[in-house]
Amino acid sequence: MTSKERVSVALRGGMPDCIPIVPIYDAGYICRATGADTRMWHLHSADDRIRMIEDSFLLHREIDGFFVHTGTSDEPSQYYDVERLDAYWLVTDTRTGERFGLLPDGSLCTAEGQSLSKQGGALGFESLINSEDELDSLVDSLPTPESIDKIGYRPLRHLAAKYPDYHFSFQSGTPMVAALSACGGFAEGLTLMATKPDVFTKLLERLTEHKCALLRPGREAGADSVWFTCYYTGADTISPRDYADMIFPFEREICLEAKKQGLYVLNWYLGDLMPNLDQVMKLPIDALVLEQGRKGYEIDPVAIRERVGPRFCLFGFGYEHDYCTCNRAGLTAELERQISGAGADGAFVVGTPIMPPDADPAAVDHYFSEARRLTSRKDVP
Repeated sequence: MTSKERVSVALRGGMPDCIPIVPIYDAGYICRATGADTRMWHLHSADDRIRMIEDSFLLHREIDGFFVHTGTSDEPSQYYDVERLDAYWLVTDTRTGERFGLLPDGSLCTAEGQSLSKQGGALGFESLINSEDELDSLVDSLPTPESIDKIGYRPLRHLAAKYPDYHFSFQSGTPMVAALSACGGFAEGLTLMATKPDVFTKLLERLTEHKCALLRPGREAGADSVWFTCYYTGADTISPRDYADMIFPFEREICLEAKKQGLYVLNWYLGDLMPNLDQVMKLPIDALVLEQGRKGYEIDPVAIRERVGPRFCLFGFGYEHDYCTCNRAGLTAELERQISGAGADGAFVVGTPIMPPDADPAAVDHYFSEARRLTSRKDVP
């Protein structure tokens, strides 16, 4: 089987010749694992970033599919003047004179090198959007072909054309994330959602149109699937009732449009899934991409397998701490547990958490090599 075929069999609930491997790396891991300064993620030309993404794709050769970051532009290399200070880099946009800083971990800071405060404030802070009348002026119009090109499907187009036997995915997401951002932050958006649900629903409606408009161009760039990111929708953030009544209908609309465009839908769920699992399973999705619990809740592929049945595809994961400390024994033990409990009959993909910058590439290599060793089947052509 080719890697693309292997992933497709698993997504359709079958048993391929070995369990496919499909990772996701954060920008920091892409940079550090390929020897680049993390700050260059913001400063490279489009061609340089494409090269960086391709290098990370080639870094671990056992993989069958790959999440491709978007957002390439030549503007940073053309218009950003960079002063490399000891503590941070000072960046000046020569078109506008605007200045900002980049800390060694790649995060933005002020022009004086001070860390930025977290987005949003305390509950009760007023949203930037407070009425339907403000939506036209504060929410962008539907993306044009030119603005879609700026979003940056070039890395996806490059990889899909050069490596046609692999499965490639790009990101879309629940309109919840975009809605909170449009309101000015996490707390402001949740406040609007609680106090003016009709306005918040209209905002979600607008943003769902935006998300749907980006799906066909992603497919045309060569994607096999959309990595549908569900964030701020878990039971650790909003109630299951609010998810079902307010958020779910718009997520369903995006997933249906993705299916219409011929894309597999991989639901990357970040948050407390279990109270929402039955509702999430009503979405037209092909797989649940699972992440470890982070705020006291537990996400266990084995327990989820018992709930969703044998033929629905699940993505497993290794624990971040084990990658960062190169705990090979821990990675192997968890991989064996998840495969035997959730992937023994197929419909399973060896996934990863979004690989953090501190992950040891040797540990990632070990994890993928163990996945191959544990799951290769000679009786499948």
